[in-house]
Amino acid sequence: MEGLRIILTAYTASFRVPGFVGHQLTLPVPPLSTIYGLLSAATGRWVSPDEVEWFAYRCDYEGKGTDLEAILTVERPRSAESARFVGRNVLHREFLVSPQLILYLPLEWEGYFRRPRYALLLGRTQDVASVYSIEITTLQPVSDGEMNGVLLPLEIILQNNVQAWLHNLPIAFTNEPQRRLLGLKVFGVLDSKRRPATVYALNWLVKDTANGLIVPLYRWEWIVNVLHRPISKESR
Repeated sequence: MEGLRIILTAYTASFRVPGFVGHQLTLPVPPLSTIYGLLSAATGRWVSPDEVEWFAYRCDYEGKGTDLEAILTVERPRSAESARFVGRNVLHREFLVSPQLILYLPLEWEGYFRRPRYALLLGRTQDVASVYSIEITTLQPVSDGEMNGVLLPLEIILQNNVQAWLHNLPIAFTNEPQRRLLGLKVFGVLDSKRRPATVYALNWLVKDTANGLIVPLYRWEWIVNVLHRPISKESR
């Protein structure tokens, strides 16, 4: 099938590891919720999983760094009162240096990434990304291959006995002011700086015929099964 290969680059990226508070570590690959965030920023409105037929991606980077970040705490006892400063904490925050995200999408998303409505971020507000290139490529279904820099669902990790960093990661969120989590899934994180893993996963993998890159393809039908709220395809 034909699809877009969109390459995003940035000076830094940070995808917070869940569960760490005093020392914020970064994942080497963003969770699926970050991809939906990028699509929302590009279109200028909230994009839900209902609207994305499929996507695939791989993340690489040159190195890692650690920063000291000051967290200022404020509180507002009553809605009519002004917020007031109550404290300051300093913590270590890890980040990726010179990340590159290769994102594969259906052809109809090209115009949004040619002229994004809002800033594209690879993590936090300071992790501003730019679109390095957009090309049309052919994605060929394959049943096995070597890969790294990707996320794989736990069942594929166990099936292939792959060494990976396991994390329960968010799939997507609602667009309410107090965002609600729509779904979590345990993934194996395959760092691009580690040796590629050989994976067999029928109906899961595609190969970019132009550069030989093999990535997992996240289809709408699989996403809907891990969401907390039901989504009917007729509503798309």
